[in-house]
Amino acid sequence: MPLSRVKAALGLMMFVGAGYFFSFDYFKDDSKIIFDQKVELVGTITETEQRINSQILRLADVQITTSRYPEFEYGDKIKAIGVVKKPAEEWIGYFYKEGISGLMQFPKISLVSKDNGSPIKARLLKIKSFLELSFKKVLPFEKAVFLAGLTLGSTAEFSGEFKEKLRLTGTTHLVALSGYNISIIIRYVGYALALWWVTKRLKLPLSIIAVAGFVIMTGAEPSVVRAAIMAMIILLADQIGRAAHIPNVIAAAALAMILINPKILAFDIGFQLSFMALIGIIYLEPWLRKKFKAKNEPGFLGWRTHFWTTTSAQLAVLPILIYHFGFVSPVSILTNVLLLEFIPVTMGLGFFIGFSAIASYWLSWIIALPAQAFLGYELFIINVFSKIINLF
Repeated sequence: MPLSRVKAALGLMMFVGAGYFFSFDYFKDDSKIIFDQKVELVGTITETEQRINSQILRLADVQITTSRYPEFEYGDKIKAIGVVKKPAEEWIGYFYKEGISGLMQFPKISLVSKDNGSPIKARLLKIKSFLELSFKKVLPFEKAVFLAGLTLGSTAEFSGEFKEKLRLTGTTHLVALSGYNISIIIRYVGYALALWWVTKRLKLPLSIIAVAGFVIMTGAEPSVVRAAIMAMIILLADQIGRAAHIPNVIAAAALAMILINPKILAFDIGFQLSFMALIGIIYLEPWLRKKFKAKNEPGFLGWRTHFWTTTSAQLAVLPILIYHFGFVSPVSILTNVLLLEFIPVTMGLGFFIGFSAIASYWLSWIIALPAQAFLGYELFIINVFSKIINLF
């Protein structure tokens, strides 16, 4: 194709994309929020997040922060009386892409009725809560919340100190559900279906249902949505006997997410990091291996595989990290090499703890014993390397 046509096509795509981005809100109803005055809001909770000393509720396009108790759930219809404020300027982009127009802090809340949401989503969220509670019954609190982060992406109960340790050691991605976690989920689902002698024709819809349910249950963060879309495309390609061309799969996943919400392209750092890390692994890792004549063997406990994967991802996201955070962990590659081989086993034990708790507390307690050993090792590595960074 002539260069002039390529430029014209790119220009047209940029024009159409910009038009879609800026007109995305045009067809939506204008917000009826009255700011800086005491108002009464009545509606159904669409999202909840339970934190250590508070809880976050989503009511239409208003985010409510209230005390930890009484505890509200998805689907509760409530009446909130308080003052709605506009988000602070430095956070406007985040709230903009989330579709949140106003914030209400500690209003007077009363429950109107329950069970007004989707019964499917409500059931999935109850499963998530049950798993988290199962971890806390058989594990020390710090290990339980870390396991909830690894398996379910739940970080609301992380202390500020622990979040800082994850940042310093470059291990935040372990609890930010991504393609790595989705691949582990699909692997375990495949094992379960194989035990039930499920035919190949049924494996595809059942696997897709499992992945979709997991995405809804864990909050549909950009990294896990991207991974889920890609996984579904690859599973479909395998079902029909065609090879999935990974660059096309990446482009399809990105396009689908941007069509649903174009704001994430500009305002969601997680979206940017997720795709850049994946691009680094796919394109940069083979080039680095070839450049340094690296062996193809995984090495002891897969250290060589984890080293090149982590290095490639870190190099790819380096500009974004420096631009947004001004910090890149100098020990992230080493900590990930020491940790990544054990994460799939830890996640598997976490799910076994949760599902065995349905049958017996003591069975889940027994499974928690090896889980404690793995979690103890992982937390030890994170603590040690965070202290090393603090020395400087």
